[in-house]
Amino acid sequence: MTARQGVFRILVSDLVDRPGERRTERGSVSVDVAVGESRVEGEATVTVDLDGIDDGVLARFQATVTAQLVCTRCLAEWPEELSVSAFQVFEEEPDEDGYALERDTIDLTGPVRDEIALAVPMRPLCRPDCAGLCPTCGNDLNENPCGGHVEPSTSPFAVLRDLIEDDRGERRSP
Repeated sequence: MTARQGVFRILVSDLVDRPGERRTERGSVSVDVAVGESRVEGEATVTVDLDGIDDGVLARFQATVTAQLVCTRCLAEWPEELSVSAFQVFEEEPDEDGYALERDTIDLTGPVRDEIALAVPMRPLCRPDCAGLCPTCGNDLNENPCGGHVEPSTSPFAVLRDLIEDDRGERRSP
């Protein structure tokens, strides 16, 4: 195994073209990923089971890292541990989507970073019933619900309201 500042390369010459041969390695991968307002920065710990196959190696890995998530409704931030499991085939002559063996060495850095990026929630919520922020004053409605806001009658759009509402506040057809 070669560990260069967040890079996880493993020498696998003892596994290539040897189906049934197996071993486990541990290491880390440096991750810096942003999805929306959420971020993952730091070292992901990785455990990989390597299996020899014809013309290559099958790598099954588990990676764990802490993400700093931001609620899409109220903007609250919290740390959350992400755990991913995936596999990748490394071959001497890979297809266009595969990864190649590089002088009997595999590099798990890219696959680990990709899987972590996919594990970050697109729309994280601090809790399922998050009330979000007040669209008028920006108050966090989970912490301090505001009593509502009166629409200013000086709004330049007040004239439009008069066109569609009668004097009882009911909509009328134009």
